[in-house]
Amino acid sequence: MPAFTTEEYRARVAGLRRKMAARGMDALLVLEEANLNYLTGYAGYSAYVPQAALVLQDDEDPWLIMRELDIHGASVEAYLPESRILSYAEKFIGSKTLSAWQPIGEYVRERVKSNRIGLEISGVMTRTLGVKEYAVLSKTLGVDEFIDADGLVSSLKAIKSPAEIKYMEQAGKIADRAMLEAKKHIAVGVRECDVAAAVQHALTSGTPEIPGGHGPISMPNMAIGWPANMCHSKWGDGAYKMNTQTNFEMGAFRHRYVAAVSRSIFLGEPTARSRHVHQACFDGWHAAFETLRPGVRSTDVEQAFRRAFGPYGVRKESRMGYSIGLDWVDGGPSFLEGDETEIQENMTFHMLIGIWEKTDGYIFSETVHVGKDGARSFSSLSRDMFVNR
Repeated sequence: MPAFTTEEYRARVAGLRRKMAARGMDALLVLEEANLNYLTGYAGYSAYVPQAALVLQDDEDPWLIMRELDIHGASVEAYLPESRILSYAEKFIGSKTLSAWQPIGEYVRERVKSNRIGLEISGVMTRTLGVKEYAVLSKTLGVDEFIDADGLVSSLKAIKSPAEIKYMEQAGKIADRAMLEAKKHIAVGVRECDVAAAVQHALTSGTPEIPGGHGPISMPNMAIGWPANMCHSKWGDGAYKMNTQTNFEMGAFRHRYVAAVSRSIFLGEPTARSRHVHQACFDGWHAAFETLRPGVRSTDVEQAFRRAFGPYGVRKESRMGYSIGLDWVDGGPSFLEGDETEIQENMTFHMLIGIWEKTDGYIFSETVHVGKDGARSFSSLSRDMFVNR
């Protein structure tokens, strides 16, 4: 069944229609898989084949258009009646001569007479719409040029509803438990894969009160070494030895809403340099966290981080945070120099201090919620160094 009420889904669609009107769209084809879930509740992982949600300016509910074998999942997971879930034949999947974008285009043309059609073009999950497929869709619809709709749904997703925040709070509790499981299992002689398995079990089983969910990103990231300076790496075939550092980045999911958390865990006594880097990250993170509130700009948060972090002389070129929610990165603002986005109440961010340099490796992050008076974290983990001796 859908993760949210029909009223919430319809409020999302209504908000999207207002944004469509501002850009002169009579219709919009939504292709991003996370956006299909956001607008309809469909929770399948089918982005490797053509699929779309069609939103009309004069229609309360969208249409889902997908391959035939996916409609059974959609009829259970989406809030839409079955009459709103359309399918194209399986003969279009894997064909060297047929394109599923032709029947998708025909479904759209049956319902849309205007040529003012918006299209998500360059999203992460729109890889099924290449140059050739774009040409098929354009020809079928008789549209020479679509209105660029990239980022339109993301601007809605950046501000969370109470129900979305509740799921992220629950995910935060699961993520904390998984991180503590990681720390508990790390010891000399323990295989890296067994630590990863303990983390994955904790993320999936959740807590006694909250079942773990699933998302499109495999968890956890766990760069291992000294320093552990590999970003987005996984476990290997080895076993733990003394004086090993593991940088864990993991996220727990509830109905595809995620709370991420990161810590560096040291097996053995951290070096003086490791403690120096930790303090730089600790001070920088807290300065940014204390700055984060409605009305400030994204760049203000980044600058607060730099003022506290910079004097330590540790190199960090990557951003220190980004909007997070449905399927992890949800397309909202980032904490970057020059990002003038005004922070609003009920935004959520993954505040991430990651150091991936030749001689330095460290990671620290929490997922935070912007309330009326400031930020709060979804994590209750200690912010001291994690050390197993």
